Amino acid sequence: MFIDKQEALNRLKELVGRFHSHANEYLRSGSDYNETQLRRDFIDPFFELLGWDITNEKGLAQHLREVVVEYSFDDESFTKRPDYAFRVAGKRKFFVEAKKPSISIRTDGKPAFQAKRYGWSASLPVCILTNFDQLIIYDCRNVPKSTDNANVARRKIYSHSEYVQKFDEIYAYLSRESAFSGKFDEVFRGDIEHPGAEPFDDFFLKQIENWRVQLAEDLISNNHELNVVELNFLVQRLLNRIIFLRICEDRNLEKYGTLKDLGTENTYQILKKLFDKADKKYNSDLFDFIEDELSLKVSVGSQVLILIFKELYYPESPYAFSVVDAKILSEIYELFLSKSVEVKSGAKVVAIEKPEVKQSSGIVKTPGFIVESILKKTLVPLCKGKTPEELSKLRLVDIACGSGAFLVAAYDYLMNYCLDWYLRDGIQKHQTKLYEGPNNEWRLTLDEKQRILLNNIYGVDVDVQVVEVSRFSLLLKILENESNETIEGHFGKFKKQALPNLNQNIVCGNSLVDKSYYSFDKQALKQEQKLERINIFDWNDAFREIFEAGGFDLIVGNPPYIRIQNMVKYAADEVKFYQSEKSPYRCAQGSNFDKYMLFVERALNLLKPSGLIGYIVPHKFFKIKAGKALRSLISSGKHLKEIVDFGVLQVFGGDTTTYTCLLILSKSPTQEFKVERVRDLSTWCDEKPGAIISLATHSITSEPWIFLPENVLQLFARLREGKQTKLSEIAEIFVGVQTSKDSVYVIHPLSETSKTVIFQDLSGKSWRIEKSILRPCLLDAPLEAFGRPKPNTYIIFPYKVSGRTAKLYTEVEMRSQFPVCWKYLKFYKTALIPPKRNVQNFSKKTWYRYGRSQSLSKFEGEKIIFPILSTEPRYAYDDNNIVITGGGNGPYYAIRLKNKVTVSLFYLQAILCSPVFEAMVRSGSSFFRGGYYSHGKQFIKDIPIRNIDLKNSSDAKLHNQVVNLVQQLIVLNDKTTSVATPHKKLLLKRKIHSLRQELDLLVCQLYSIQPVEVELCKRI
Repeated sequence: MFIDKQEALNRLKELVGRFHSHANEYLRSGSDYNETQLRRDFIDPFFELLGWDITNEKGLAQHLREVVVEYSFDDESFTKRPDYAFRVAGKRKFFVEAKKPSISIRTDGKPAFQAKRYGWSASLPVCILTNFDQLIIYDCRNVPKSTDNANVARRKIYSHSEYVQKFDEIYAYLSRESAFSGKFDEVFRGDIEHPGAEPFDDFFLKQIENWRVQLAEDLISNNHELNVVELNFLVQRLLNRIIFLRICEDRNLEKYGTLKDLGTENTYQILKKLFDKADKKYNSDLFDFIEDELSLKVSVGSQVLILIFKELYYPESPYAFSVVDAKILSEIYELFLSKSVEVKSGAKVVAIEKPEVKQSSGIVKTPGFIVESILKKTLVPLCKGKTPEELSKLRLVDIACGSGAFLVAAYDYLMNYCLDWYLRDGIQKHQTKLYEGPNNEWRLTLDEKQRILLNNIYGVDVDVQVVEVSRFSLLLKILENESNETIEGHFGKFKKQALPNLNQNIVCGNSLVDKSYYSFDKQALKQEQKLERINIFDWNDAFREIFEAGGFDLIVGNPPYIRIQNMVKYAADEVKFYQSEKSPYRCAQGSNFDKYMLFVERALNLLKPSGLIGYIVPHKFFKIKAGKALRSLISSGKHLKEIVDFGVLQVFGGDTTTYTCLLILSKSPTQEFKVERVRDLSTWCDEKPGAIISLATHSITSEPWIFLPENVLQLFARLREGKQTKLSEIAEIFVGVQTSKDSVYVIHPLSETSKTVIFQDLSGKSWRIEKSILRPCLLDAPLEAFGRPKPNTYIIFPYKVSGRTAKLYTEVEMRSQFPVCWKYLKFYKTALIPPKRNVQNFSKKTWYRYGRSQSLSKFEGEKIIFPILSTEPRYAYDDNNIVITGGGNGPYYAIRLKNKVTVSLFYLQAILCSPVFEAMVRSGSSFFRGGYYSHGKQFIKDIPIRNIDLKNSSDAKLHNQVVNLVQQLIVLNDKTTSVATPHKKLLLKRKIHSLRQELDLLVCQLYSIQPVEVELCKRI
């Protein structure tokens, strides 16, 4: 029930007064006033006054209730869950751990450690510890230590006597309004730069990586016959089993301390008996020794096991596995399994990146908000309005499932959906599906959870270790909120153990290579190692019933991004297959493709007619040449349903730069699709969408995809119509010179005379070189629209230019005309000769030539110079013969008029700087971090240039007006660099702004562009 803030304050005064009047009794050592009483009398009402629905009066679905309250045990056990979890839309925001008032939480470090463990293990920024006498907010970014005193990581502490006085502050921090409005996140957002900050996932990953090496070293020393494959399998299987049982202990499914108390002698033999007991209880292939005889045969030293156990328990362990989400563990394992152990000489064990991981620039975990968004756009609409019985026919698969992040999230959603449906439909009707848990909460039975998992969730991955972890993650999920009582009850009723066998659901195999490979490589069946590496997988054999029913309903995931150039380094046979006549992939028939494209194509073939795909993939395929086949595949089948374009925003974080989108496809044809452009990731994560447009499916083809509103598309089409001329037809667009060794050819002058320039070379040695062989040059110099480039270096230019040709000076000419320069180049001759330098058509006689000969004669006379990457038009005018460096990737390009073109270069400059034509460039360009986008030749060459007949008086007048304004702008921009006072500079800038507006209006007049159309273009 909503309580007005002022009324809440009045009630708080009463609550505090009631506590204060009995405080001596509550705080007395040995007081029988316990935690349960305190929670009921004071803590529950306190947070209700902060707006939280403690008892779920709103009747929200179980997974959406605002506060999850645990039973109070009134003990100091480190195995239970936090007393309260406060949530927004089912996502935990903070925990509250309660202690009875007689415990001094201000000075006792043990309760603080317990509270911080919960918050840190759940990856929350803060946690709350309170006995109502005090309320303490702890920072959870640092690894909690049992040796810390109570004030370590303490952010705020309030005495009960301060609650009323500081109510506004407490309300801003911990109220429901703060959590739901996003203010809580702003105040307590995790800061990775915070001193000592180390999130749970990073810390746990380091620890299990260390355990992996220790176990591997022990196994190798005790079992010399093991090969590397067996070693990796054993280490992974053993760690999975240990961690699984340790998690079960914190969830009260196993007795706390069982692993720790196994003893110091024959530890592994005793541990195997524990695994056998777990197999009988859980019936999971995780503990199955029948299929895993290798684990029975090997010997494992007690010392390494005892060390691992020690680090999993208090006081060594900072973990509270009771609050660790299965999805978080899945993400950690995703990174863990990017490496495998190898044995070097001397039995030294090292962990190295797997080849496919190395060639894809490393593994990055898929953020939870991406997983949730994809499922919201695919799984949610597929479920809408269906009964659990109808949903039992839904088949979802991730065909590159990794450690199971998408599968765990999808399973979680399906369980919550079915639970809510049963509760709405009537508890009495579905008593075999439900049982009543603590706090009158209804939950799905183990049998029902097993049914959903086995019916609905499927996964495939090429890596056997990854497959095992995916199963592991799902098994942990099924055991959430279970107890020994529910497990025993399940066995008593159904005569089935707690966990299902997932061998038929989560399968190991190469999703892209099926039995057609045998017709491509007829010798493959005789090559055991090759078959093991490729891991051929036949979908119809593995999921026959699903394909007899038409295929999968939904395919989700984050397929690997690996370019063909990198794929050939570790899977050359596969690449040849993909590109062969036997290949089922249209997307692989060109010379260049990326692996994710094949996953998209494969997924389309695995769907039933009503099926959907939800992927996160790089969006560069929208425009690049290598993406043409995928664009054709999607557009010809009218499969595109929705795109969420993240532009240059980095969804994955880390050091890898990847520009991505959500790609939602439908097997059946669509008539239109939506495109959402995300400009702010944090607001998007708060479910505030970016700009969305709807487009007709027929508007896309195999040509580059440019997603623009219909009225903008019509404007651009109109601008290209009629007698317009493309920019490339009247002007040369050319790259800079390519020396292939700028560090030698480009020099930075220290001083100069009319004939010489003094500079230091790479080693610091000084040289005085002839100015006549030098040209003014730009090196990382900023350019401004309608400005003049200011050369900041010189470049050695060993060519003589005559008209449109450039000829290299001979050695004799170099010696006689430029002896010092020749001496300098000779000094660096070793660095200029292949293989130290890439030189086209290299000759021993002309070793000092540039690496490439393009553009050498194009710098004479007037030209426009512009940077390839910028956030706005920066076309500058040069008539000082400045040389620019770089090839197709820049940093600069230049434009000059072709022979016999009569319009002025200034006329072209005005059009290029117009916001309308800049929008045309931007809409078809490639974007990069920082909002930069490319102005490369391919993006500007087709800009339509309005034809001008200079013999026509009105055309000539308009042309001359444009030219005059551009010339004025260039003069004014020159002046801004020389004026002395800020006020004069401000006046010049105002005048420049006014002239640019006038110029833009003239360009609009040239093309009959309306003001409203200009505004449309500015918003692109």
